[in-house]
Amino acid sequence: MKENVAQALELMGIGLPTMFGVIVLFILLCKALTAAFPYKPEEETKDN
Repeated sequence: MKENVAQALELMGIGLPTMFGVIVLFILLCKALTAAFPYKPEEETKDN
């Protein structure tokens, strides 16, 4: 049982920082895209 707990903690130690990194990268990507292409609702409604 102790081996399973140690393995789980090891996986969590690898998995959590990876997930956090992916989420941070995704947020930064979204901010970069919105900075590059500003969203203007007025222009969107004119097209439709």
